[in-house]
Amino acid sequence: MHLSEGCIHQFLQDHKTRFAKRTMEGYETTIKQLLTFYEKPFNEISSVEIRHWLIYLGENGLKVGTIINKVKGLRLFYYYCVEEGFIKDNPIEGVPYPKEERKLPYYLTSEQLLRLRDLCKGNLKQRAVVEVLYSTGVRVSELTSMKLKDINWPERKIRIPMGKGEKERLVFFTKECAEHLKVYLGSRNDDLPFVFLNRNGTEPFSRYSIVHWFRTFRENLDFYLTAHTLRHTFAANLAMKGMSLSCIQVLLGHTDFQTTQIYARLHQKAQKEMYDQWM
Repeated sequence: MHLSEGCIHQFLQDHKTRFAKRTMEGYETTIKQLLTFYEKPFNEISSVEIRHWLIYLGENGLKVGTIINKVKGLRLFYYYCVEEGFIKDNPIEGVPYPKEERKLPYYLTSEQLLRLRDLCKGNLKQRAVVEVLYSTGVRVSELTSMKLKDINWPERKIRIPMGKGEKERLVFFTKECAEHLKVYLGSRNDDLPFVFLNRNGTEPFSRYSIVHWFRTFRENLDFYLTAHTLRHTFAANLAMKGMSLSCIQVLLGHTDFQTTQIYARLHQKAQKEMYDQWM
């Protein structure tokens, strides 16, 4: 058996229990593509040649995410070859991952949001949950632990006592949200402190139940949707209406401003649209 074939076979055998079958098939394809491209064994391929091959893939339309996966496979393979003593110097060590362009956050259009609301008609709790997630931008974990005592109805704001990062903050909600939330709460006859309860009305609503809801929503709609999509939609709408990123950061409860930067391009888009309206 040829050296390259033997090493690849041994590599695949030693890693088949650590990774999914599809992942390993992808790594095998990557290694063989590289060897075929240069028509030489793996131990004769240099770092420069690997870089050039990756550039070639990008110039021929391969997506950055796919190229990153190929680099991961090559890294794993070459590190294995060094550990097993097949090669002394690792050619992939100095090859960086290509930078993946940060995409705009996925959010719902106004039409999609309307369709989601229509889908929840008749279910008081679902309608209230959707409205709270959308109008406040809270995380699912914050929604499931939300308590009645933390709602300030006159000022339409909710205290989030200990969100992610152990940082308290205030979020606000719309008049429409207030209406649906009051209707849902008015349908209950318990004295439990939580805003949303489980099906039996005995415990706080669970994260699993929300995940299940949104999986069902996706099956009835023709667009992708999770509970977190509503958090993105909340932030995206504020950004496109011109709210400063620092304010959005506070409302979302981001401790790191860099996390909020994903909405910067939406903010710039909104500024351009406002400029075009005035000029």
